[in-house]
Amino acid sequence: MATLSGGVAAQDATNTTAETPNATAQTDACTQHISPTLSLCSAEYDGSAAVLVLDSKTRDRITVTEAVALSEPRELNRQSYVVDGRTTIRFGVQPASGAAGVTIDDGTTLYGIPLEASSPIIAGPFTASDAQAAGLGGGLGVALVTLYIVAKVVYGRDQKSERIA
Repeated sequence: MATLSGGVAAQDATNTTAETPNATAQTDACTQHISPTLSLCSAEYDGSAAVLVLDSKTRDRITVTEAVALSEPRELNRQSYVVDGRTTIRFGVQPASGAAGVTIDDGTTLYGIPLEASSPIIAGPFTASDAQAAGLGGGLGVALVTLYIVAKVVYGRDQKSERIA
């Protein structure tokens, strides 16, 4: 889960954005209402950017800001957009500690959206039962290898020659 930061710094125009108003091919319902006219349909993190799908009954101007848990001072990305109907926004975000987030400001409401940014090496989230299964599997593997080596030595199937004297 992302920790949302309230601080915002100026940003150079390096964000990659793609707006597609009135996309009628998407049929998913917009259940998260930011304001009476603006709704959030979906929010995902694709590895380098937040992909937001918004729907507006009127022409709304919003500001999207990067929101992460900061471990050191840095500039946060910020960009303004016009949402008219169904609009997809691609907004550059740098995750911190495996979590990322954005805020949407429509002038009256500041709405925070946590995004999941999982580790590319090990996917999660893991539960206690996953840890127990891993421990049991590791212990069973060690026990089977130990039994095999002991049986090999006891029954004389070892390929090494024995020392007589």
